[in-house]
Amino acid sequence: MLVVLKNPENIKDIKGSFESSVQGLDVLKYNYRVIKAYEIDKNEILKQGKIVLYPLRVFMKYEEEDEQDHIQECLYAVENLDDKDYYFLTVECIKKLYKKSKYEKYVKEEILMKSSLYKEPYEKGMEEGRKIEKTDMVLRFLTKRFGLLPDEIKEKVRKLDMTSLDVILDKVLEYKDLEDFKKFIH
Repeated sequence: MLVVLKNPENIKDIKGSFESSVQGLDVLKYNYRVIKAYEIDKNEILKQGKIVLYPLRVFMKYEEEDEQDHIQECLYAVENLDDKDYYFLTVECIKKLYKKSKYEKYVKEEILMKSSLYKEPYEKGMEEGRKIEKTDMVLRFLTKRFGLLPDEIKEKVRKLDMTSLDVILDKVLEYKDLEDFKKFIH
């Protein structure tokens, strides 16, 4: 199955098959169904209760609405679902189709932030941010204690995990010199 989301401008007819041959011999013959999302009535998806397709409704045809109303209705259809990932996916589909100014004012951040698809990268980014802060702190303390650090040591510190960085922070005053510290990171 091939799902075409937007009406392609440079292709007139999308075939439901693919054939490949080498030196006159058939290598591959493949038939598939072409589903043109932009030709599907978005309201039929609601009537049929096909929740899994709700985010794709953004790409489906709408007739009695303007773009603004279409965006609002697509968001409204998913905002009360228990699984907030559908809201997140709908917003992501809207981002692909419309300019920011057309949709941003309708997106409800409080719903978006409840999605596990939103939280995971956000939380991962927060964790990475904490690691960068802690790494910088370790490098500053070591520089104050021992002077200018060689690039080799800076790189090794940047590769350490959070637990190792915590240990260094706890023991920074216990290292006699840079050679003593190098023993810890080797």
